[in-house]
Amino acid sequence: MTRTTTLVSLLAITVGLTWTAAAATAAAPDHLGPFVDTYSFTVDCGDFEATVDGTSSTTFIVHFDRDGNFVRAQQFVRAPNDLWVNTATGDSIVVRGEFQQTYTAIPGSDQITVAIRGFRYLVNEPGRGVIVQEVGRIVYGEPTEETILAMAGQHDAADGSEVESVLCQALR
Repeated sequence: MTRTTTLVSLLAITVGLTWTAAAATAAAPDHLGPFVDTYSFTVDCGDFEATVDGTSSTTFIVHFDRDGNFVRAQQFVRAPNDLWVNTATGDSIVVRGEFQQTYTAIPGSDQITVAIRGFRYLVNEPGRGVIVQEVGRIVYGEPTEETILAMAGQHDAADGSEVESVLCQALR
C-alpha cells in the first residue's frame, strides 16, 4: 500500500541522513519528526475506484551502537482519519491507524526484521461495528512485509498486498 511504501522510504532516508551524526556521537538515540504527510490518491477496486484522503504524523527514534552502527529504529505513526470513498456509489469508510513499527538489525548480517504493534488499519461502521481490523503484533522477516515470522491479535490484512483489497471489499 502507498502508506507502507512511503513510510519505509522515509525510514531509509532518515537512517541515511542520521548515520553520520550518530556515528560521531554514538550516545543517545536520534529523535526525528514529527513528519506530517497529507495525501490524496485513487485506488482501483476492480469494478469501482476509491479516492483516499488523509493526514498522518510520523516520528522516529533511531538507535546506534557505540561504533555508530544501526541497531534499531522505532517509527510511531498516527493516521486518525483516512477517508475512503467509493466513487461509483458515494459510500465511504474511515480507516484509522495508530501503531509503532520497530526495525531491528539482525546481528552479523545486513538484514532487518520489522515488528508492528498497535492498530494499523481499523474500520468501524455505524450499525455494524468493526468491519476491518489489523490489530495486535506482527513480525516480518524483512521491510517488504512478505515473510511473517510471528503474529498475535486480529489480522484481516497481514500480507501487505491484501490491504487494498480488504479495504475495497469494505466499501462494496
